[in-house]
Amino acid sequence: MAGRVFISYRRADTAQAASWISNRLTEHFGQRQVIKDVDPAPYGGNLPQAIGAAVASCDVLVLMIGPHWMAVTGEGLHDPNDYVRVALEAALARGTLVIPVTIDGARMPMHGELPPSLASMAGQPAFAISMSNFDAESGQLLRILDQSIAERQSTQLAPAPGAGTFPGAPAAATPVPAPLPYATKPMPPGRRFGTRAIVLSTAGVVVIAAAAFFVFQAPGGHPGPPASTSSSAASPVSSQRGSTVPKATSSASPAGGGSAAVVLADDFSSQANGWTDDAHQNAGAYTGSTYRLSVTGANGVSEIARPMNAAHGLAGLTPLNLSATVDVHKLSGAPQGYGLGIAIRSNGGGDVYAFLVEDNAVAIQKWTGGGAEVSDSPDPVPATLNPSTPDRLRAVCRTVNGGQAVHLELWLNGKKLVDYTDHDHPYTKGYLGLYVESISDASSTAGAEFDNFTASRR
Repeated sequence: MAGRVFISYRRADTAQAASWISNRLTEHFGQRQVIKDVDPAPYGGNLPQAIGAAVASCDVLVLMIGPHWMAVTGEGLHDPNDYVRVALEAALARGTLVIPVTIDGARMPMHGELPPSLASMAGQPAFAISMSNFDAESGQLLRILDQSIAERQSTQLAPAPGAGTFPGAPAAATPVPAPLPYATKPMPPGRRFGTRAIVLSTAGVVVIAAAAFFVFQAPGGHPGPPASTSSSAASPVSSQRGSTVPKATSSASPAGGGSAAVVLADDFSSQANGWTDDAHQNAGAYTGSTYRLSVTGANGVSEIARPMNAAHGLAGLTPLNLSATVDVHKLSGAPQGYGLGIAIRSNGGGDVYAFLVEDNAVAIQKWTGGGAEVSDSPDPVPATLNPSTPDRLRAVCRTVNGGQAVHLELWLNGKKLVDYTDHDHPYTKGYLGLYVESISDASSTAGAEFDNFTASRR
């Protein structure tokens, strides 16, 4: 019998890692066997009750701990209504196996940092995953889960309520690895997962900045669908945006020839594809006819929204050759110094191809998780943008030369403006998303509304 796994996480801390783990577990155990986000509707909107019921239905709780797991707004785990605490207390009360998973050097909490009800987990060993070695280490986690679930199901013994179940606790022998030197120095609050320095040249000025994929939000790890309104401070778009740019492109092939099969088409009139922002709470929101995405900050703060419910692995690490198109409209009131567009082959750790509309220009940017834009990325190309109606942006990404290179194209309103082949450690897989970034020196809000998105497999 397949086991059932509950994933406990904070979106402010490990949203990206939790999505990756969830996708990997779903592929292995099946979609109905993995619970990441809880719907409180069947419980009259009572989310703690819904979390407790979900945990009670599972064999294992995987506890995701990132660099900011303890550093949340308010009382965090010391708040009796904190959703992560509710899930852990439910697991301990039932005797559910809890496997802590630390992400990218995060440490386990120590004695004195936890409320009494969770004190048994302080200092316990954890399984460590680094996003740079995700495939191998998540595979090891799967083997641990398989063995743990099989052993527990074979005994058919219900653990006593309140029994300690953390790996390493005397009452529960588990196949979790032996104690690790997990008390490593965590990331300071000012540094964010996937930090990357942005190197941009405009009129001879070079700006080096940090951009993030994991940033802070309010406590609670199991939010509902995106809110119907955005938290952006930008003004609504002009009422003239209904006059959209024609969707037809030039007769030239936008992907170098060959047939294409549409794998995702979304006019954002419903939330069926589940577009979800990666890092900032309420950065993205459905408006009823578009998807609005914005981010506030300076010097490279960015955001990606992904179609989490899309088929064909578009929200996961897919190696698909893709041609993606979208109508993009800059939110009125947004300052100079921004980028709006499409992200392809992002690994969540800073590696990504970004196809962007910028200030009177378009650009393909290749970012690396090590902290910089690749120096030989093509320069921005001047472009005339529509002042009051959306611009039609097309991004093409194909692996060529037997995997030794990646060919990239950027089209604007039916014209190909950038044609570039990346031969230097090209990205051969990664997820697809909508993208915004603020690159001004002063803190400001960069935002856009996206409409009529189509992704085609080539």
